[in-house]
Amino acid sequence: MAEAYPWPVVDGYKQRLSHVIGGLAGAGPVDVVTLERPGSPPIAPSPWPGVDRTLAVPVPAERGAREWLTEWVRGPIPRRVLTTDWSDLRSRLPAWLSGTYDLVWCSHVHTWFPMHDLFPAAQVVVDFDNLEHLAVRLRRRQRPTAAPGSGTAARVTALGRWIAAQGADAVDERRWERLQHRVATAVDRVVVCSELDAERSRVANVSVIPNGAEPAAAPRLDRTVLATDAPTLGFVGALDYLPNTDAVGWFAREVFPIIRTHHPGVQFRVVGRGSDRLDWIRSCPGVELIGAVDDLVPELERTDVAVVPIRIGAGTRLKVVEALANHLPIVSTSVGAEGIAVVDGQTALIADDARRFADACLRLLSEPMLRQQLADAGAELFTSSYDWADIRARVSDLARSVVGVSRE
Repeated sequence: MAEAYPWPVVDGYKQRLSHVIGGLAGAGPVDVVTLERPGSPPIAPSPWPGVDRTLAVPVPAERGAREWLTEWVRGPIPRRVLTTDWSDLRSRLPAWLSGTYDLVWCSHVHTWFPMHDLFPAAQVVVDFDNLEHLAVRLRRRQRPTAAPGSGTAARVTALGRWIAAQGADAVDERRWERLQHRVATAVDRVVVCSELDAERSRVANVSVIPNGAEPAAAPRLDRTVLATDAPTLGFVGALDYLPNTDAVGWFAREVFPIIRTHHPGVQFRVVGRGSDRLDWIRSCPGVELIGAVDDLVPELERTDVAVVPIRIGAGTRLKVVEALANHLPIVSTSVGAEGIAVVDGQTALIADDARRFADACLRLLSEPMLRQQLADAGAELFTSSYDWADIRARVSDLARSVVGVSRE
């Protein structure tokens, strides 16, 4: 059960959801129940044998503040849980369900909460792919920034919105932590993306199902030679997702100009939907805002260094694992690399302030053997730990374990 239909796979959330479903289908027949979000691409069939039926119920745009604000003020639930209207799905689901289920897998806390009473007899697993209280905490720590050239009014407006959100976020941080513990107490197993998040979750019934990736058909193995005359730094991610919007804005505003000062020909290519959120960076020299693409392979081919300047969020970043899978050297922040077994100087370069992040990028652009060393070691790490085929098998084993069925 999920809050978005997974196919076609157009973002990291749907990629994880699709492979989790593939793993569940390896353990037994699966029915998929989801919301269908406004503006989503036409739904596609499941790629996994064993998915028996799918139900995708259209959901209106998120509830307006007038609808959920009273619930938030009077109750213990975070805002994000209250903004989605699950009523149509709840009304249609009982007639659609096929008998009883051995296992119900909920993709998030905010999927479990509005639907949990409909499956009283089933074993339940909830995927905490983000520890939401930590994501809110990091967001609170990042002061707002305005686009270069913004006037005083724009800066004051951004600061005012941030200050206004501080109180509500402080409340929701505590509410998320309590709700996550409530869920863990109520269900049979919770799942996180890393051993780090297992420790930070502070719950006993936790299992790790990492994020994974699949390499392109023939990733470029020789990283000693730059792909084009213009060295290329690349970022892949949905720009309508706040951690990515913040990351690209920070990199374009504070990091990339330092790099261009020392290496004027370098390009920064940003691939992903929602590019209108960052229209201002189109005017930055050397920045190319590509938008969504049907085929990522050409972008991976021309990228010399993957940058992951993430400063807020939780869970683990699929973009890091995808870079490992595609033999790309990586520069990441500590937050961007969290929960993934990369080691600074061995499988990636890690830096958190603008000057050091820029220096790490410049180092990789000027040291061919270091690029090759990081790419080779990263590819080995991917093969050993983050291949989706292995992760699907882990999901299958976990499902069997929770319902008490051994592998035949």
